[in-house]
Amino acid sequence: MLSWLAVCCSGVLHINAAYKGPRWQFYLFKPLTIALMMLIAVFGGEPNGYTYLILAGLLFSLFGDVFLMLPKDRFIPGLLSFLVAHIIYSVAFWQSFEGSMVWWLPSLIGAASVIVFLLLLPNLGALLIPVGIYITVIAQMAWGAGEFWMSAGTQPAAYAFGGALLFMVSDTVLAFERFKGPFKASVLLVMTTYFCAQGLITASVLSL
Repeated sequence: MLSWLAVCCSGVLHINAAYKGPRWQFYLFKPLTIALMMLIAVFGGEPNGYTYLILAGLLFSLFGDVFLMLPKDRFIPGLLSFLVAHIIYSVAFWQSFEGSMVWWLPSLIGAASVIVFLLLLPNLGALLIPVGIYITVIAQMAWGAGEFWMSAGTQPAAYAFGGALLFMVSDTVLAFERFKGPFKASVLLVMTTYFCAQGLITASVLSL
């Protein structure tokens, strides 16, 4: 419980610093929040393949966080880091899936992803293909988590699916902020959903 309280405090301090400063607090607490989740997974998760994959996904997410918050924005390296994280999460979820697929789920996720892509399309420019690939990867990651949940019906699977969906929400808001223009509540929305997404995915290793 205290470890999750530390995660929450670290996340809140980062979001607060994004609006009010100081800058050192902004730079410190974003990666620290993910690092604390990694420690929770290390000490609370079973030493198995699923836990190791989630840890690897968190590590690449941490790299992505650092790239995206550098004073000189490294958007492409950040995008690639999160792309790798989503691929790793996807492997973890699909490896945990057993049974028959529910085909209406990818239809819903795919339709939502296409709508987001079409809304962003006029503003993507040279990033059209990288963003399209990223949207495809995160959509199939959420699909894998959803199939995992519907086949297993367990609490860890529910955490994984909830985290994957929140990740889609976070990245969608971030994409609209970057390509359509910033708005005041964007940081709060992006980071709250992002930290909750990573927290749920981390929690999925604790009940296995």
